Amino acid sequence: MEIVDGDKAECDRCESVFPLEDVSLLEKETNRAYEKVLCEPCLAAIGVPKGYTLRRDVTHLGR
Repeated sequence: MEIVDGDKAECDRCESVFPLEDVSLLEKETNRAYEKVLCEPCLAAIGVPKGYTLRRDVTHLGR
């Protein structure tokens, strides 16, 4: 995950930058180190694959 300016994150799918409150985090259930940040349109396009957990509130990762 790439935090930009302390309060934004880059979507791992479309590579656009969004405020932390507008992104979600997909975590692989068997490997918490494997995570993907997704904006709402990208999350709607791919959904939550089997074996992944969705975290909607990632604002604690900011400054």
